Amino acid sequence: MKTIKLIFAFSLLSYFSSTAQITKGNWMFGGNASFSNKERYNNDFKNDKLKTSEFDIKANAGYFFIEKLQAGVRISYLNYNLKNDDSGASNKHWLKYGVYSRYYFLKPEKLINIFLDGEYFLGNQIYYNGDYKDNLNGFSISAGPTIFFNSSVAMEMGINYSSTKYKGVNDSTENNLQFSLGFQIFLDKQ
Repeated sequence: MKTIKLIFAFSLLSYFSSTAQITKGNWMFGGNASFSNKERYNNDFKNDKLKTSEFDIKANAGYFFIEKLQAGVRISYLNYNLKNDDSGASNKHWLKYGVYSRYYFLKPEKLINIFLDGEYFLGNQIYYNGDYKDNLNGFSISAGPTIFFNSSVAMEMGINYSSTKYKGVNDSTENNLQFSLGFQIFLDKQ
């Protein structure tokens, strides 16, 4: 029983003594995932209902150029399942890549911090059978809390807004609001 209490006390002490690595010269690697279900209605045909589900995985690598501000690159894979009452189901895949910048608002030693993240991306949308392909570009804005477990690992929760323009088979624009959950690893400068 004493061993369990000692482990708990050590874990608690290391948790409260941790500092964030959001200072100049440090690297951040990580990613997040989000899932959403949507229903879309055609404005001209009220009975034309479209149901979609999306699963999005993002990976990022960034460098802190100044304290609390970083820039980096991000790659994203999205699986999009679509079901229409009239035409059945289809599946699309996206591969997006882009640049982003992130700012943390609170002091680096805080265990909980707030971030604002902006991204510009390019990519391709490929339909399941590979017959159709769209090029895409757009932007996204994310914000939320980051909770530091120690000086190297943090969990983040975010609310994300994105706007994507498609060119090719479908010339259209899609706006999306999602929640995400992710983890980041911070590497200290040497």
